[in-house]
This record gives sequence, structure tokens and C-alpha cells, in this order.
Amino acid sequence: MNSGKIFENAFKKSIPDYVLYHRLNDSTGTFSGGSNLRFSPKQPCDSFLWNGRTNTFYALELKTSKSGSFSYEDINCEEKQPSKMIHKHQILSLDKLSKYAGVVSGFIFNFRDESELIERTYFQEICDFLSMTSNLSKKSFNEKDLLRHNPIEITGRKKIKNWTWNVEKFLNDTRLN
Repeated sequence: MNSGKIFENAFKKSIPDYVLYHRLNDSTGTFSGGSNLRFSPKQPCDSFLWNGRTNTFYALELKTSKSGSFSYEDINCEEKQPSKMIHKHQILSLDKLSKYAGVVSGFIFNFRDESELIERTYFQEICDFLSMTSNLSKKSFNEKDLLRHNPIEITGRKKIKNWTWNVEKFLNDTRLN
């Protein structure tokens, strides 16, 4: 299992029982080695959460990196862009979803330092992501860039093998008023 799926599974297991979690299916294009991707539907994000206690709906795209940075596609570029970690359709979809009342929309960024067994995880609302990327003169960002643009840390701890995340605190920190 790749590191992205491991992180997604650890995050899912950290979600409180009272929160509805729905993982959107990956496109079928990946089953043919990626050759059918232009014909496959593009999902708006990885998952949806519903916190009925606060009437808050979450649209989340989870990303993990051991390189210390995340590359992203330019949302204003009409041409095909080289493969980046964060895709234009994900950015635009999260932005569109954020316009609905009761929706918190954004990215969960996980920075892994496997040599030191450290992981740091943050949530960034899509509006802050768009502000950050419009102010950068590069097509990737690191943790220092992110920390200057309103992320919410999601604390975690290493169990024997995998990590667990304090998703309940994250939900309380991001709930709508």
C-alpha cells in the first residue's frame, strides 16, 4: 500500500464515530495504467465528512509528502501541465464547494520525515490555499510557506506502527459559527 493510502486510512480511523465519513472512489482510469484518465470522471476531492453535532459538512483532499514540499497546478493555465501533486480540478472543485453555506472545504497536508519518524499534519481552507499560491513565485510550497497562510495543525501521535490524528479537535477548530 502506498504512503498516501496509509495516511488516508490512518486519518479515517481517527474520525470519531459520530461523524459520517464517505470516501469518494478513485477514477477507473488508474486500473489501465492511467491510459484512460482523460475519459474518467475527476472526483472533486478525496472524502466528505458530516458532523451532525455542528451541522458542518467537510470536503477534504488529503495529501502527504516526504519531500517536504507539495507541487500544484496553475489554475489559470489552459495548457496541459506536467504532473503535479495537487491538480487544477481539485483546487477548483474545493473552491466551488466552499461557496455553499455550512461547508468547510480544503486540504489536509501531511509532512513526513521518515528518517526521524516525525509527521506533521495541517488543514488549510481552500481560500487560504488560493491566497498562498497566488503570492508564491514558485509552483510548489513547503511547510514554512504553509505556516504563513493560516493552517490549523492536526496533532497526531505515533502508535506502535501507524499514526493516529486528533480529528475531533480539528472538527472543533474548524466548525462553522
